[in-house]
Amino acid sequence: MPPGLKHWLWVLLGLAVFMLAAVAVGALLAFTAPAHGQQALSTWRNSALVPLHKGDVDTLARTLYGEARGERPEGMAAVAWVILNRVKRGPPRFAETVSGVCKQRAQFTCWSPGDPNAKVCAQASDADPYFVLAIHVASGVLSGQIADPTNGSDHYHTIGMRPYPAWAGKMKLMTVIGQHRFYKE
Repeated sequence: MPPGLKHWLWVLLGLAVFMLAAVAVGALLAFTAPAHGQQALSTWRNSALVPLHKGDVDTLARTLYGEARGERPEGMAAVAWVILNRVKRGPPRFAETVSGVCKQRAQFTCWSPGDPNAKVCAQASDADPYFVLAIHVASGVLSGQIADPTNGSDHYHTIGMRPYPAWAGKMKLMTVIGQHRFYKE
């Protein structure tokens, strides 16, 4: 068996266990007395790192897929944390929601209508192991299970970009993870 295939089989096995656990928790909430189920769901929402809205997990996963699908999980998590750190900063500089930050004009190329990557991201499905990984990482970051490896960064760019964006010289370089440099404004 090729070494790369073995790696992806382990990743998929881990994701399957994670998804089964999520289904079990969902079933438990559904079959609990209504008052207790609503209380448990409310407690989970209140413990989220930022307010969550319908579609946030999918939008964040598609952003990670578009911006960091060649990265290891830590690299994807770092991009996700840039987005969460922007949500935490909020207006007037950034949007108030995960989806709002991801789709904010001229911020993430995977959401730019003219970018070829936009179509790839829109069509991503769970048949692609990188998209499954992006969903797993997005869920882990949004639930607080994956810590911020960027030290509070709210910007990044690829290390291969030349010249670096003008804004990079005005910010503090916090870390380099995979193929990205992370900055704090």
